[in-house]
Amino acid sequence: MKKLLIYHARAAELRRLISERVNDVEIAAGFDAATLDRHIAGADALLAWKFPLAALDQARTLRWIQLSSAGAEQLLPARDRLGRIVVTNTRGIHVDLMADYAFAAMVALNMHFPKFFADQQTATWEQRLSVPLAGRTLGVIGAGAIGGEIARRGAAFGMHVLAVKRTPAPVDGAAEVLAPEHLHAALGRSDFVVLVVPQTAATRGMIGEDALRAMKRTAYLLNIARGNVVDEAALVRALGEQWIAGAALDVFEQEPLPPDSRLWSLPNVFVTPHVAGEPADYARRVADVFVDNLLRQRRGEPFRNVVDFDRGY
Repeated sequence: MKKLLIYHARAAELRRLISERVNDVEIAAGFDAATLDRHIAGADALLAWKFPLAALDQARTLRWIQLSSAGAEQLLPARDRLGRIVVTNTRGIHVDLMADYAFAAMVALNMHFPKFFADQQTATWEQRLSVPLAGRTLGVIGAGAIGGEIARRGAAFGMHVLAVKRTPAPVDGAAEVLAPEHLHAALGRSDFVVLVVPQTAATRGMIGEDALRAMKRTAYLLNIARGNVVDEAALVRALGEQWIAGAALDVFEQEPLPPDSRLWSLPNVFVTPHVAGEPADYARRVADVFVDNLLRQRRGEPFRNVVDFDRGY
């Protein structure tokens, strides 16, 4: 590989981190149309999160796209135009932080922290009692690397873990692993439901009105997957009419979440701005994956995290 194009909001930082370890590759970096137009034709590799798919028509020498995200849904419309281009992602770099987020959110919801924070603003002294997480049922919907880590931590908390997985193989920490056709049964048994599925045609809208009504009225929903996995209008109704007890939401159908969304003001939900999978050292982790794959390529070894477009991730 002779030339790398970094098209990313953190292009300068990524170039610095990669240059510190690779000194025999020309690196062009920026996050503007001029940089993309000037360098895409001669680039052998592209490091990006999202980019205009029309640029592929100019990518004459491109043989490798390293995504800085775990999801590859942005490339699905162009899969037939990729030809010999290998696509890899950064699956795995978000595992520890996203598991941290899931348990921070569960503890906060279980201990009524959002209500206590609101009470503090008005100097209101009102006791709200909780039961331990131990002995509660945790439903992990999507038991890949992230879901597997959440399941393992759930077992360590003493929770009964149900995992719903596309291919129901054993999951460390999960007492039961169910196939997707048993999703509603899993929802009906879970006190906390954590969504960590990839965005695919099969997962789009999977949590709609029927799924939300299948949940316990005392259950909480956590979405750290993708916004369109959940029917947002149905979720607003579920929260407003208390079909479920509450939710922690990090991803949304439209981002940033519009100021007029009811999700901002519902008392039984807390909103975070898509940070669950964004570690403070994100650029270093992405650079590590890229350099590892570059070294694998030079040794004639298989790439790490090759995207399977039949699965969509």
